[in-house]
Amino acid sequence: MKASALSEDKVKKDNPLNDNVRFEYTPTDKAPVPELGTNRIPVDRYTDPKYISLEDEKIWSKTWLLAGVESDLQETGSYFVFENLRESFLITRAADGGLRAFYNVCQHRGNRLKPVGCGHATQLTCAFHRWSWNLDGSLRYVPEADDFPQGTPASELGLVSVKCDTWGGFVWISMDPDIEPLEEYLGVVPKHLAPYEFEEMVLVSDETIEWNCNWKTSVDIFSETYHVRGVHPESEFIADDVNVQMDVYGRHSRFIAPMYIPSPRKIDETKSLNEVMNDYLKSEGFPVQDFKGDVTTLRSAVASHKRKMSEETGLDFSQLTDDQLTADYHYNVFPNITFNLFGEQMWMFRHRPHPTDTDKMYFDRMIFNRVPKGETKADSNAGAVDLFVELGDQVLEGRPEHSFYRHGDRSSGLLLDQDASCLQGVQEGLHSRGMRGLWISNHEIRIRNFHHWWEKYIGR
Repeated sequence: MKASALSEDKVKKDNPLNDNVRFEYTPTDKAPVPELGTNRIPVDRYTDPKYISLEDEKIWSKTWLLAGVESDLQETGSYFVFENLRESFLITRAADGGLRAFYNVCQHRGNRLKPVGCGHATQLTCAFHRWSWNLDGSLRYVPEADDFPQGTPASELGLVSVKCDTWGGFVWISMDPDIEPLEEYLGVVPKHLAPYEFEEMVLVSDETIEWNCNWKTSVDIFSETYHVRGVHPESEFIADDVNVQMDVYGRHSRFIAPMYIPSPRKIDETKSLNEVMNDYLKSEGFPVQDFKGDVTTLRSAVASHKRKMSEETGLDFSQLTDDQLTADYHYNVFPNITFNLFGEQMWMFRHRPHPTDTDKMYFDRMIFNRVPKGETKADSNAGAVDLFVELGDQVLEGRPEHSFYRHGDRSSGLLLDQDASCLQGVQEGLHSRGMRGLWISNHEIRIRNFHHWWEKYIGR
């Protein structure tokens, strides 16, 4: 699936730039298909508790992990805490303007310095015995320091740092001091996603849901659209789950799924718009009553409408093709990050392991809206997801409040509720003596690629 020259010409016409400026579009060529074999994927990696510690040693401590959003660290003294398994990390904006990341642990008796969340501080003080550190991790003050016969050398008692870098408006950390630079680790992803201008997007929803499945089971379901007909039957009326391009880029991958066109299974002989599609278009403000075409011309009409409306909304689509305005560009970054990309909106999913239970995980969802350049607030209802996302009343003047709940406590929106319910059944089935391993199709190549790299890191 390639963005047409017509789409690029239209982008340039609607957004006139100097002829000398070169457009750098998201590449859409089909990536070469790697040889990954056809063996079953073993089940024990989803269910055996030994893999909690193995993954901690071989994967979580050897990769770059998305820790949080850079916008939480705008001022000196800003900080946030990120947790993965039993580790907790404290990321700060130091006095010199740089970012620092540390293990969130007091060097005296091991107390956590800060709880999970965001905050602001002039120094980092332990609530246990009031030891304190500067924002750069250097030792600041030890009460009754002369009572320690071994002394309190600053060189020995500074906070233990981890590597820290930024890309895409996110803060990333790594426990591996020898890991390659972040952009090298990300491979093609920064170039592919640069036109979306993540840094210009505004966070409008932030939540963590405890799901009843292994974190890898969650990564799997967000790697394919083969499950749509069974789990999300409503989506078949507004998105093509069959003609989906799957691409593998080393440890990372993507798919491109056309929207505003039904699954081939849902297109009748008249090719007319179905009721679900009509409701979806109306929720977005598309003038359905004026549309004279059918499902074969709808995507082009929707893209034109979005470009026309951008003049009123101030949203800049100049680097996005018509295909990007009418499709789900979906990227997985190994080991546990999913980006769902639309013209007006981006969803970031982070699949975190439970520290003790292989049958549970933490599903982090952050929703970002594109805003006019220079703006710092966004309308939570903007974008193409109104029928499927439950945002609640979380959009505040500043940062949206983070919420935590367990699946079943409240709705996460139709799609995620369906996914979570399905995954609980999958996880239960993986414990069965009758389950001999995952049988993977070509359409599920991103799952096979993920497990190929999982095995490389684990050492199989």
